[in-house]
Amino acid sequence: MNNLLRGILLSAILAVFPASAGAEANGPVPALDGQTVRVSSFSGKPVPRFESLKYPSVHGRKGPGFDYQIAWKYERQGLPVVVLKESRDWRMVRDPSGDEVWMHKRTLNGRQGVLVYGTDFVPLKAHPKADSRVVARIEPGVVANLIDCDGAFCEVYVDRRKGWAPRAHLWGAPGTSSEPLKPELLKLSGDKLVSQ
Repeated sequence: MNNLLRGILLSAILAVFPASAGAEANGPVPALDGQTVRVSSFSGKPVPRFESLKYPSVHGRKGPGFDYQIAWKYERQGLPVVVLKESRDWRMVRDPSGDEVWMHKRTLNGRQGVLVYGTDFVPLKAHPKADSRVVARIEPGVVANLIDCDGAFCEVYVDRRKGWAPRAHLWGAPGTSSEPLKPELLKLSGDKLVSQ
């Protein structure tokens, strides 16, 4: 009888205080760029976070469903976006220019892409050191695949080349700001890699 009463009492406590069950799993966690994020109960991933477009063409909608109007058609596979909110199947994202739209979760990729930005070509170095040899220069607006980061540099793969680019010129790299880019730094015009 005592076990039955304990079970009923425990069930009543959990029914009244459900938020305390599993609070550690959904509590705040520190992000690499200093923001406080929450772990989503839908995906189990932190929000906000960077992800990238999985397909060459992705629709951004005005709301979380196929019935909502298409606001933007994105045609840049690998383009990084910031996931701001989640529902079961939909993610509210912000693109590098600051536009916020909803995308279906299957159109986003966990494999991270980065957008090279700046006012001039960005050096791609042989090693993650400031004095390392420059192997190529990347035009702002190029989308690259992120491999790893080490200090102030991130290893990227672009146009069949691998090298290290300054993290400060890669929107979407871990530890960088998720704020939209200024228009003068945002070029989405071409994929150009210049060999040295």
